[in-house]
Amino acid sequence: MPLYEYFCEPCNGVFELLRPAKDASKPQPCPQCDEDAKRIVSKQWSAFTFREGFPRRLPDDGGYWHLGHKVSQPILGFTSGVEHPEVRSTLPDYAPPTVDEIEQFEFRQEVKAEINREAGALMVNEAVESRDSFFKARLQKTRGTRKQEAAKKRAAETVQRVKRQASDGSTGS
Repeated sequence: MPLYEYFCEPCNGVFELLRPAKDASKPQPCPQCDEDAKRIVSKQWSAFTFREGFPRRLPDDGGYWHLGHKVSQPILGFTSGVEHPEVRSTLPDYAPPTVDEIEQFEFRQEVKAEINREAGALMVNEAVESRDSFFKARLQKTRGTRKQEAAKKRAAETVQRVKRQASDGSTGS
């Protein structure tokens, strides 16, 4: 049986009673003055409830929240990272690289391959590798003009050629 809280106006008293739910709204006799007392909302009442194992704020409209965004259902399957399918991507949209940037990238790849051939080993510069990996992602995720796409194709061919030369050089030694 649930515990309900009642307030008696004549004696200004508050008391609790265990009552069946069907009798909860009926006035109950005060233990001090035997007058009828009205039911009140308990001061220990919480504005939270649990649904599907997660705390929910009342009133609960049946929706879900994902990283501060209202969504209609929880993540039920595979997603990339922690991104909810209903929440628009928070990743910034990058502009497609210019032809100059693509040509600079292509030149860096050729210079890197030449340095590796001369050194006879794979030389790694963390800053350059980081910048190049970001640039490669930008190349793949953006679409540019016809001229930019042709430059991207040339850059991709250069990268493939450099990789082949590096693998041929390492197997031939």
